[in-house]
Amino acid sequence: MRSLVLGLKRLCLGFWHGMHDPEFQAIIFLLAMAVLGGSIFYHWVEGWSWLDSAYFSVVALTTVGDATLGPTSGLSKIFTMGFSLVGIGLVLAFLSRLGSYRDLEGRD
Repeated sequence: MRSLVLGLKRLCLGFWHGMHDPEFQAIIFLLAMAVLGGSIFYHWVEGWSWLDSAYFSVVALTTVGDATLGPTSGLSKIFTMGFSLVGIGLVLAFLSRLGSYRDLEGRD
């Protein structure tokens, strides 16, 4: 339990430091735009609910995968391939940047 609390503390401190970094803010903004853009695309092309569209966007970007929900049209499959390739890079940049703030924890 102690390690969970310590991990959550480090995560919160990382976000705190990140919110003062313009590059981190830009990455968060781009991730939010990617999820929003994916949600709009899947809502209109696949006809999914907004929640399902947002859920699939996040699942695709984080490479989690979900066998119960997936694109059915050729256009959606092509979009998902590009969306995932670009979005996974954004998620990795986000995690990398967030991890870099771990070194700053002792400086507070």
